[in-house]
Amino acid sequence: MANNVLRLNGEISGYQVWRVNQFLGENKGKPVTVRLASPGGDVAAAVQISHAFADHGDVTLIHDSFNASAATWLFGAKNIKMYNDCMLYVHCSSKEVFYWQSMNADQLKQMGVANAEDIKHLENIDRIIAGKYASRGKRSTDDMLAVMKAHPWLTAQECKDYGLIDEIINEKAPAKAANEMISAFRNCAIPIPEDGGLSDERSFFQKLGEMLGLSRGDNSTVNQITPPTTTMNKKFINVNTLLKVEGLDEQDSKVVLTTNQIQTIEDRLVELQGKVENHGNIEKQVTDQLDKFSEEVKNTEGIDAKISKIKDVFDKIPVTATPKSAVPEGPVDEFADIRKDPINNFYNE
Repeated sequence: MANNVLRLNGEISGYQVWRVNQFLGENKGKPVTVRLASPGGDVAAAVQISHAFADHGDVTLIHDSFNASAATWLFGAKNIKMYNDCMLYVHCSSKEVFYWQSMNADQLKQMGVANAEDIKHLENIDRIIAGKYASRGKRSTDDMLAVMKAHPWLTAQECKDYGLIDEIINEKAPAKAANEMISAFRNCAIPIPEDGGLSDERSFFQKLGEMLGLSRGDNSTVNQITPPTTTMNKKFINVNTLLKVEGLDEQDSKVVLTTNQIQTIEDRLVELQGKVENHGNIEKQVTDQLDKFSEEVKNTEGIDAKISKIKDVFDKIPVTATPKSAVPEGPVDEFADIRKDPINNFYNE
């Protein structure tokens, strides 16, 4: 590869920042080209790379793969090009919540698993990124924020319409995303685009279908075997706790429960209904007892008001003075009964 061309593959990180700075330093004052194939990565690292492009002043960035997230807004480049058979994925920023999942600000609000400071931080980052899209493109910050929340895969033409790229290269991209890139997208929780560009390497199910005569080798499926997409839904926290499960398997927005699980939910509802009814009975019993105190209390609405009325009556009852106990005057001889001499005073007994 020419000395003025840099290939960036993989996640955007501090290491990629170092590579870019070294490359631009070696080509200071010269026009350079950066070819990018990345699922995105660290926001701060992407900001540094974008600033490095701008400081150099003559960087042409070429998207020649299905790039996503932070890889889509390196707008410090002087020119941005994109092959016509590639796509860009834009979305809101997210933070790690559990070791297997990350969530954006809206998802955190729905789940209630993070404090207001975390949500505010993500919303600030989203607005900064939307502002970068708007500054390079042809829409307002609010418009681009709405696009980010829809998290679409954008075609080359859509990217040009939004102003995210300057030119579409109408020829086949030299580097084609395959299984390695698909794995990177999945690790970053990025949905795989519906376009066939990521399926150059046939999946196990496609090969199995060919062996069974259900599909042809040219990827034109007769009766394509597609495994059902199953995800574990963990957002129904109270239901999961009641059923003593980590989450419920969900397919096509549907959750299947066993008969025992439904019976558990039914028993709990019956129990709660009984408590509600019993609470009403107890309240009536207490009210009836309080009404026996006086007619005035009976005519008072509400248990708290009845109790307050009774308290007022008791507060008006005068306090009875306690008589003082008789206290002997003068000192008391505690040993008077043993001071008598039984020998010298026996005549007196």
